[in-house]
Amino acid sequence: MLAEATHQDNTPTREKIEQLQESMLELRTDMPEAEHFFAPGMYGRRFTMPAGMLVVGKIHKHAHLMMVLTGKAEVITEFGRDIVEAGHVSVSQPRAKRVVLALEETVFMTVHHNLSGTEDLETIESEHIEDEEFKLEYHTAVGSVLP
Repeated sequence: MLAEATHQDNTPTREKIEQLQESMLELRTDMPEAEHFFAPGMYGRRFTMPAGMLVVGKIHKHAHLMMVLTGKAEVITEFGRDIVEAGHVSVSQPRAKRVVLALEETVFMTVHHNLSGTEDLETIESEHIEDEEFKLEYHTAVGSVLP
């Protein structure tokens, strides 16, 4: 049985989410390295958020699958607030601006279409991520920028 998301009210506006992101620009955050998976026509990305980590996500151009493999987190968009936990599977809608707070160490997996079959992460990002006026740079412990 799949875990259901628990929906909460008190939804912020897109403007409030962008203000949060802008206020975080000065911060440097070490992000664990994501694992990347490729299959014909698909690209998967698995990443772990430590408990207490707060991330303002990038805006995706296309719908994609989002799964919580372990843990529990709050996902906030201008459309609502949801608590998601291990076993949760949903379709992330395009152009949503997400804030994610890991309530426990949480492992996420996203699956995106990859019709060209490229394994070049910069190309994948340009195909799937909207350009933004300002954005955070997330650094891994080894110093590379994550897509």
